[in-house]
Amino acid sequence: MKRSKPTPEFWTALALVNLLGLIYPIRFLLRANGIDENLFATCVLVGSIFLLLVVDTASIVAAHALCRAKR
Repeated sequence: MKRSKPTPEFWTALALVNLLGLIYPIRFLLRANGIDENLFATCVLVGSIFLLLVVDTASIVAAHALCRAKR
């Protein structure tokens, strides 16, 4: 019984989306001047990571479901 898995292209695209999704919050954090800006930028970064976690989980579940449906 062979199990289908998402292709390497899927994982590459997912990693690229994650990288591009984190560039802005990281740059925002690095350019923060005061304590208030630093706190806000940190909250934006944590929120972005949480959002990407949810989107990644949904993408992985959908990819596995589509691979299983192709069998």
